[in-house]
Amino acid sequence: MSLNVVNPEAIGVFGLCVTVWIFGIEQLGIGVDKDTDHAKLGRSLANVALYFGGFAQLFTAFCMFFFDMGIAPEARIFSGTIFATYGFFWVVVAMHFYNPGDKKVYAHFFLGIFFMTAVFAYKHIMVNGNFGALGITLLLINVLTIVLPFAWYKPSPVLTKVAGAVNVAIGFAALPLMFHVLGL
Repeated sequence: MSLNVVNPEAIGVFGLCVTVWIFGIEQLGIGVDKDTDHAKLGRSLANVALYFGGFAQLFTAFCMFFFDMGIAPEARIFSGTIFATYGFFWVVVAMHFYNPGDKKVYAHFFLGIFFMTAVFAYKHIMVNGNFGALGITLLLINVLTIVLPFAWYKPSPVLTKVAGAVNVAIGFAALPLMFHVLGL
């Protein structure tokens, strides 16, 4: 009996791409006009963040931690930790849209994500000797975590558009990761 080895990373990267593209498109104002019901828009964004961003990446992390997929344990732990971090990140973002909280706490949250992302990027670059798709994706996430608190504290159309463009860029930067794990 042979074991069919499946790498779940494609699911997590797919969830990331869908989530950042939808958030980016909304932040860029595409399809949003003066007649948009912002309460419904917020709930819709929360659903995307929770299911595609949160659950998809947490499922991937769970698989990475608990199943042998023919990947070295150190690589599984590193990738699983990255997926878990951003899975929980998107769960928190979803909860914010369902029930907004203190913006100061969210700013501190983004600062924490910034530092964790910097650590992930540093480790990736040190291990691989280059930025690669993961390094570029992580650096773009760092840019986003710098821009978002300022866009949230004092709503700024310019910073919101910058955040939208960075979100879209994150999705495109992550595509080579998904193609790689899909064997394409």
